[in-house]
Amino acid sequence: MSISTVNGLNESQIETFLKAKKSFEVIGLRGQFTKSVAIIERQIESLDLKCRVKVDMKGAIAQGGILGTVIGVASLPVGVALAAAATVASAGHTLATYNPDYEIIKDYVNKKLKVIYKK
Repeated sequence: MSISTVNGLNESQIETFLKAKKSFEVIGLRGQFTKSVAIIERQIESLDLKCRVKVDMKGAIAQGGILGTVIGVASLPVGVALAAAATVASAGHTLATYNPDYEIIKDYVNKKLKVIYKK
């Protein structure tokens, strides 16, 4: 499956893909993830569609490798408490955005956003 690419925060191109209900990825954001996600989320909602924002944790964990494991073991008690809190927050967010039209996936490792049409 080929996915279209938007270079930078080209709002008119993003709007075109959203109106056509297509999946795409946004590259070349230069650290503007928060601003970009907010803009794309606002565009999706302006079309009376719902979206869910997620983080690509698999890629981040893979990049963490051994160092991530060592740090994880060293901070296990704190990590368990934070993981429990994150799980509760994630479950609440998932319920609030049940059956979204789009998912926005933040991929910090590859420095891109994936905007996936789900329906």
